[in-house]
Amino acid sequence: MFSSGLNTHKPRLKLMALIVLFLALWAFPLNGHSAKARFHILIDTDAAADDLRAICLFLASPEFEILAITASDGALLPEEGLLKVRALLKSLGHEGIPTAPGKAVQKGKPSWRDFCQGIRWGDEESIKTRDEMKAVDLTLNALENEPEPVIAVCLGALTSMAQAFETNPQIKDGISRIVWYNDGVGPLSGTNYDIDRKAADDVISAGIPLEVVSNSGENAFVFDTGVLKSIEAIPSPYAERIAASHSNRSVWRRIESGHLKLWDDLLPVFLLHPDMFECKAGDEAGHLRLFTVKNAEEIKAEFLEILESRNDVKSLVFTGFPDSPELFAADVRPYIDGIIRKYGKEEWRMGVLTNEIHGHLGIYSIIGAKMGLRARQYFHVGVDDISVVSFAGSTPPLSCMNDGLQVSTGGTVGHGLFTVSPELLYRPEATFTFKGKTVRIRLKDHYWEIVKEDIQKGVDLYGSATEDNWKYVRRLALRYWLEWDRQEIFTLEKDN
Repeated sequence: MFSSGLNTHKPRLKLMALIVLFLALWAFPLNGHSAKARFHILIDTDAAADDLRAICLFLASPEFEILAITASDGALLPEEGLLKVRALLKSLGHEGIPTAPGKAVQKGKPSWRDFCQGIRWGDEESIKTRDEMKAVDLTLNALENEPEPVIAVCLGALTSMAQAFETNPQIKDGISRIVWYNDGVGPLSGTNYDIDRKAADDVISAGIPLEVVSNSGENAFVFDTGVLKSIEAIPSPYAERIAASHSNRSVWRRIESGHLKLWDDLLPVFLLHPDMFECKAGDEAGHLRLFTVKNAEEIKAEFLEILESRNDVKSLVFTGFPDSPELFAADVRPYIDGIIRKYGKEEWRMGVLTNEIHGHLGIYSIIGAKMGLRARQYFHVGVDDISVVSFAGSTPPLSCMNDGLQVSTGGTVGHGLFTVSPELLYRPEATFTFKGKTVRIRLKDHYWEIVKEDIQKGVDLYGSATEDNWKYVRRLALRYWLEWDRQEIFTLEKDN
């Protein structure tokens, strides 16, 4: 991948780049755990505008593994909230995060419901919300099957959590703490408490540490037009989703009037940077504590930084993965900015590593890298979390896909997470399994036909193993890498 045509006055730069990349290639599969999430969370939301922002922040940060998202009664009815959550996840490619609706508890509707109904979280018309599993069942299932300590992140009432505790009191042992937004404690006050006070009292009596975050007082953070413009400038799908949802006239009016503040969307900032908050009150046992913002400007900077997380990649050797054109071959340089801009630095990184390991810039290896990243995106996980079964066989060129699958998922042969299916019907397809959930991903027939026709054309023109044919395949691989979006070129099917 690195060019032999680097400037002759920079031999040391070239040599160091090669050495570092060599080390990265060998180090990468040995310790993929650095990319694992730091927090394992359950999210419950009533689908208000600040909840949309909060969920986008949680999704943007690689520090969070989201076990499930449940929709509770509050700003919207549970089924309405579920629709919006699923639309958001689909628009971002994270459909593999389990979701379920909670129980309706309010007798009337809040005055801000119409406003919340008008905010689009994604393509809601294509979403189905009929689901046999309810929030209480999904909550119990997630807790029972998660070996790590779980944080319950509550962006609305505590109805679903109270139901889970009532159904199985032992399940509370799997929750390390609950993080919840409200105005105050001693006594508890705020919309999220008022929606279902009995549920809140029941959860508090369970004795689990409950951290209440508040944006009240003189340091309150206002979500103004300046914040929105800063979000609009961030090249991230999560920032783009917030910006798009807040662009309608009714939201703008509330922003301009100073009505919108950071409420539930403070919670991801709090979990990542508790030092930015001050403990204002708490009970003697320490089970119920109130945290408020210390400095609004610091919170704003971190809020925006989390949305930038998509542009960061975790490496084991590099402090930042190389993307300087002078380090790469002349024919690769024109593609670097476009690939990073369209698909993010993680796809750039995985594509580079795949092709260096693969030994040449190949078509199916790029497809495999994109497929593996799509699987990670689906489940919203890092490397070394997914087991892979490939149906690409062991015969090139189709089997070249296997190299991309291993590098992009971290599910390697060495880790015991990668298997080639013995089925004789070879195809550009693989199954990916994460914590008992499996998705089958396949290159769409239309794109596969293009690949086969293009490869055959190269053989007809240049022969099957000539230098000219390798150059031809290299040109195609670069073009496919830039032009083929992993969100568009695959079909996805849940196996369970």
